[in-house]
Amino acid sequence: MNLLGKTSVEIAELLQNTVDRPFRGRQVAGWIHQRDARTFEEMSDVPKSLRAALAKDFSLAEPEVLDRAVSNDGSTKYLFASEDGATVEGVSMPDGGKATLCLSSQTGCAVGCTFCVTGALGAGRNLKPEEMVGHYRLMRRDLPQEVERVNLVFMGMGEPLLNTTALGRALGVLYERVSPKRITISTAGIIPGIQWMAGLSRRPKLAVSLNAPDQQRRQEIMPITRRYPLDQLMAAVRAFPLERGRRITFEYVLIRDFNDQVADAHLVARLIEGIPSKINVIPLNEDVEHFPDLRQPSEGAVDSFARTLRDTGRVVTVRWSKGADVAAACGQLKGRSL
Repeated sequence: MNLLGKTSVEIAELLQNTVDRPFRGRQVAGWIHQRDARTFEEMSDVPKSLRAALAKDFSLAEPEVLDRAVSNDGSTKYLFASEDGATVEGVSMPDGGKATLCLSSQTGCAVGCTFCVTGALGAGRNLKPEEMVGHYRLMRRDLPQEVERVNLVFMGMGEPLLNTTALGRALGVLYERVSPKRITISTAGIIPGIQWMAGLSRRPKLAVSLNAPDQQRRQEIMPITRRYPLDQLMAAVRAFPLERGRRITFEYVLIRDFNDQVADAHLVARLIEGIPSKINVIPLNEDVEHFPDLRQPSEGAVDSFARTLRDTGRVVTVRWSKGADVAAACGQLKGRSL
């Protein structure tokens, strides 16, 4: 059994019949989750006989790193391989004393957004808790020494809220190193998943991929909108409980001559009115192979769209994606070795 996907409490319970004294279980868990042990042999203050017993019945197996692609902006895209040969990508984005790690939740994506390469490649399997935690460990270990603060975003491959069982278990482990307020779950609008998040006793932040201000256009580029209509999605978002100081993040991919007009910005402002929120405006990352008819707006159009939203009193960030030169930007992850 791989212990990477287990919380410290779960590890202590699992080891009850293996350890000689109860504190040993907590000690082993501390080595795994606080001291980043890769093998039981590293646990120098654990008796050798216990280390041997642990190695016989349990593992600390991490995914294999098949490739690292380093961008000109300092971001790194990782290609990970699991024991069954499934491959998936993640992205590390250091920025001085802080870093953001972009984690995946599935090996593909069945949601099928028409501007996303992962969606174009189709569905894959759900990642296991130990795989998601393993990706975090591997990327965290590679960060520069000056990085003291790490944020996690589940914005990589897959739809996190279609894998809530494994995601919930992974979050339980990740919370031992990273505060929930520094973890963001991004969804294309899976309403039952949003309701699941709302019921958690410790909630990460919620990000909703919006991308159009009305049902018809959202449905064109995000087929999931047929199952979860925009009005029902917005009702679920309005009902989502927010701790003091928290906001919902709305992600809005700007596509030239589709959703990038000043009039569209006014419609977005009206749609989210009254919701404590911020909007991440993301100029489309073009991919001629997978969506040849979609183009990135001009910088002027991006500025006009963002300025219009700000003028309505909304909090807006324009996010020019990092890692585009190594296909590590938003919507570009393939999880393939090409």
